[in-house]
Amino acid sequence: MNRASLSDAERSFRSRLAQLASTQWLLRGNLSLRTRRCGKPTCRCVTQHQGHTSLYLVQSHHGKLRQICVPPSWEARVRQAVADYHQMQRLIEEVSELEWKRLRERK
Repeated sequence: MNRASLSDAERSFRSRLAQLASTQWLLRGNLSLRTRRCGKPTCRCVTQHQGHTSLYLVQSHHGKLRQICVPPSWEARVRQAVADYHQMQRLIEEVSELEWKRLRERK
């Protein structure tokens, strides 16, 4: 199939997919912000009822949940990689839908 036979929308989807695929990081998963108490009796998490927050990347892998704590220095990079992955998934679904329509119309 050549690019000229594709609709403008499909060319746009495929172009954006190629751009995302060439990025450094793509991460499947979701981010989860967790708050916990450390257990030290004099810590602010006990005295002020404020927990310590940590960001986790969470993913189902071979039917099991896996998670990893994201260091604050990596947060922006990981957030972008997760967002890029989700956007790529949406674009793949759009392209697939266009292919379904083409197949139904026998084009």
